[in-house]
Amino acid sequence: MFSRDSRAETRADTAKPGAIPTQPPRFSGPIGVVSSAAAPSYQPASPDRPTSILGPDISIYGEQLILKTKGSLLIQGHIEGDVHGETVTVDDGAHVKGVITARTIAIQGGVKGELKGSNVILHEHSVVEADIIQERLTVADGAHFEGSVKKAKNASEVTPDLS
Repeated sequence: MFSRDSRAETRADTAKPGAIPTQPPRFSGPIGVVSSAAAPSYQPASPDRPTSILGPDISIYGEQLILKTKGSLLIQGHIEGDVHGETVTVDDGAHVKGVITARTIAIQGGVKGELKGSNVILHEHSVVEADIIQERLTVADGAHFEGSVKKAKNASEVTPDLS
């Protein structure tokens, strides 16, 4: 149904040890200290927690739409619906309208709706119009945020439904 020409990409997980990739990975992961001077770092997914990517050419819209992943999700396109995952990253230029629930949420693009996460990170150029329920929130200089912030009363408030 779907195919990908693997010759067109250099993948970090299949490269020979010590080999220098021809292009650095585009994913800027949510792990690390956030500051306007710090460049985001790529953290490859472990084999048991793969990273799924919804590319910039993908737009997903639907009534009562819910996307779920037991691993990490990098959103580069546009989604109108709810998203659940272990780690959800909304890339620069991407947009989500809905509820994002994940253990770690990193926003580099735009979100309108609600964020529920153990660790929520709003990066430098993010535009967020949302209510945030969190256990830990990091807002970088230059991030645009409109909404409310509430500390989670217990872990169940920010635990994604991955079933």
